[in-house]
Amino acid sequence: MKIYICVDSEGQGAITREKDPVSVYGPWQAEYNRRRATDETTACVEAARDAGADEIIVHDCGFIRGVTPGGLTLHYDDLPRGIRIVMGGAGLLSVIDQTFDGVILLGHHSMAGTPNGVMAHTFSSAEIADMRLNQRSIGEIAMEALQFGSIGVPVIMVSGDDKACDEAVEWLGDIETAPVKHGLGNHQALSLHPKDADDLIRQKTAAAIARLGEFRPFTIPPPYELEVECFTEEIAAHRATLPLAHRSGPRTVTLRTNNVLDFTHQMTAAGTWSNLGAQPQQ
Repeated sequence: MKIYICVDSEGQGAITREKDPVSVYGPWQAEYNRRRATDETTACVEAARDAGADEIIVHDCGFIRGVTPGGLTLHYDDLPRGIRIVMGGAGLLSVIDQTFDGVILLGHHSMAGTPNGVMAHTFSSAEIADMRLNQRSIGEIAMEALQFGSIGVPVIMVSGDDKACDEAVEWLGDIETAPVKHGLGNHQALSLHPKDADDLIRQKTAAAIARLGEFRPFTIPPPYELEVECFTEEIAAHRATLPLAHRSGPRTVTLRTNNVLDFTHQMTAAGTWSNLGAQPQQ
């Protein structure tokens, strides 16, 4: 059995960080955040192994602006041995293929604009006010599930705050979820004790693998219209230079396609605020 674990850096238990005028989600809990992400990943890996997984890849998708570069968040020495780790900002589908049995999204968060969602955002807390797929607001959980679904692999479990878990069920249906904290605001939460959060992740990982035959890859029939509403005109102008995109409003960029993999450039940091003025990668 092959399991792929994709780890973000906002949805861990006992993590809220703080509002910061420069880094958006400030560095106050940064090192603790990294440790919590590592501990929750360890819990997930151990539970997956106990449930029968014999090949596990962990994809480090975390990013703490001003502290860690993208994809270099986990403490790798502290993870269980025998896994392989995708790191350094590698693409979501750079390693996984159709031979994997399921994907687990750990430490995820709700989409931009979610009331009381802890660190709620969609790909860039500095750039994107809203992302809409076929006129429906969509977040990272469903967008990532679409990418994995395009190669035939289902998302089977999601952990994060309760708002992220609700969003996962709304889009993906009856999957397993591990709500490790209850969102009270963008930087406020009622959290499980960290060790209890680890235990919940173990339980839900085991439950997801026990139900493996019930899950199906997440897909939406084409055609697709992806709208990205940006915070400023400058950001929209830059994102409009990315492949297949065009400016459709002062702060809005639109992409039309029949292939969900064409969303990738808008999902990555190619147009991030720190790169304004730089040429986007093709």
